[in-house]
Amino acid sequence: MKNIYKIIIAVFVVAVLGIIIYSMDSETVVEKVPPVSTGDSIVGCYVAHLQKDIYTLVIQSEEKGAVFGMLAYNNYQKDSSSGSFEGTFTDGILLGNYSFDSEGMRSDRQLIFKQVDGNFIEGFGDVKMVDGKEVFVDTNNINYDQKLTFVKSKDCAENFSDSNNIFTFDYNPYFKAYEGQNILDLDWRQNTTKKGVLLASVVIPKTYMPNTNFSSARFTIGRSTDANEIKTCMINATNGEKKGEATKISGYNFVKFSLDDAGAGNFYETTSYRGIVDGDCYAIEYTIHSTNIGNYSPSQGIIEFDKSVIQNEIGKIIKSFKFLINSD
Repeated sequence: MKNIYKIIIAVFVVAVLGIIIYSMDSETVVEKVPPVSTGDSIVGCYVAHLQKDIYTLVIQSEEKGAVFGMLAYNNYQKDSSSGSFEGTFTDGILLGNYSFDSEGMRSDRQLIFKQVDGNFIEGFGDVKMVDGKEVFVDTNNINYDQKLTFVKSKDCAENFSDSNNIFTFDYNPYFKAYEGQNILDLDWRQNTTKKGVLLASVVIPKTYMPNTNFSSARFTIGRSTDANEIKTCMINATNGEKKGEATKISGYNFVKFSLDDAGAGNFYETTSYRGIVDGDCYAIEYTIHSTNIGNYSPSQGIIEFDKSVIQNEIGKIIKSFKFLINSD
């Protein structure tokens, strides 16, 4: 009888061990199962073109339906606006608040977009004012305008070519590009007393780095046909300007200069590339304008801006810059 009990106990132990081993193997198998995909991320850059107007939606983050990004409506020869966008993305609908600057005024309004084939179409409907903010009366009664389709852009770059076919470059469409007015004045480059022509400019608005001491940045291309300016184009460093290293832009020889200026709590850092192209003096420059971080109280929540972010954006413009005129 004792032997029978021993056999029963042994069988029971083996069975229990088998269950434990099977469970351990099962757990291992479960861990190797890949996670189920929740769909493509909407993070990225989306650009809409309406004749000469360029609108840009940059979605910087999306987490559990919460979306944060930037939006700019750059209208040709009309008032433009740019600012932050914060909202939600649910069932293909992007709904949120657009907090923007336009002509020096700060405003808020609700915006809505519908995702179609990976792009976003802006919607319009009846609105009302709530606590000083423009919101939709009914977000379920919206008309989506196919003309305002924000198409996803792989590299978030817009091309600019001047009307005289002298040069071309790419820039972030969140910024605003301007063609020069072909007026002879001193604005063609910094730190000069000789007149030239401002051919084009790109402005990076304050809203690109919100809640920081960044004010703006301006990238310009200028040209002078003045004989003295041409003679001293690559060697003259005056009025506090520092001469830097030689470099090449679009295959042409340029020299880099730098100039820092300050006043009334404002800082201006200018980098100037100057060279002779087709017999004329060209200045390819950018100026970064910021304010003294010490002028803000901690309660304002203003932090020091990362200058390398702006320099990187302008660096991409310069890298893409190409002269369209033939080299000698």
